[in-house]
Formats: sequence, C-alpha cells, structure tokens
Amino acid sequence: MSLREIQNIVNAAQIGPEELIKCALGIKTTEIQAYCVLVSRGPVTIQEATEHLGKSRSTAQRLLQNLVEKGLATREEELIGLGGYKFIYRPVPPERLKTAIEDTLEKWYHRMLSELDDLPEKIVELGCSSDLTVE
Repeated sequence: MSLREIQNIVNAAQIGPEELIKCALGIKTTEIQAYCVLVSRGPVTIQEATEHLGKSRSTAQRLLQNLVEKGLATREEELIGLGGYKFIYRPVPPERLKTAIEDTLEKWYHRMLSELDDLPEKIVELGCSSDLTVE
C-alpha cells in the first residue's frame, strides 16, 4: 500500500472495513474477497472457491494460500476415496481478525512514537542542515 493510499484512508471522513483490513494487515482487495467467501460460505475447497470468486483455479488457490500464510485462514486435508485427499479452507473468526488488527496498530503506534523521539537527529542525518539547533 502506497503512502498516498494510507494518507487517503487516514484523511477519509469514514473508514470502511475493507480499507481498515487492507491498511492494517497489508492485504489486497482480492484477498479480502476470498476471506469473505470463507466467512459467508463456511469451509470451502479450491473448486468451490473458484466458483464463488469467479477466478481461475490457480488464482483461487493462490488467494487462499495467501490467507493461510497471513493467518487469516486455515487449511486442512480431508481424505477422499482411495487414498486421495482435498484441502479444506476455513476462515479465522472475524473476532480474531479484529485482534490481529489491534495488535498490528498497537505495534505500529509504539514504533512511530519511538521514531518520532529520534526525528530531530534523523533530520540532521539526512543532511538537512540548518542554523536551527536540535533540542
């Protein structure tokens, strides 16, 4: 997400859930759509996700795998027939998503406060010399 996109979100009159999730967790719109499919449809296979997302099988698989890697979904093997298996994807509960966003924002806030404390010195390190003294 670019700085301009973040500034637009911060300065918006209202922040919708999609903007909040994208900004705080760094995920894409298509990943949010995949998460919504999991939440609304319950556990799904790749084939089912492909149908609900209107994407190719490889795209749906990549989106669901991204959600697993980012902690927004789980993947389980389910045995079928003669030794075969299929993967079932489940969403993490929205409450857990909320907690993840809160944790991310808290870490970001404390990091920014720390960086802000050192800002005068860092401005000088950037080569922005002036007659002003660093206090």
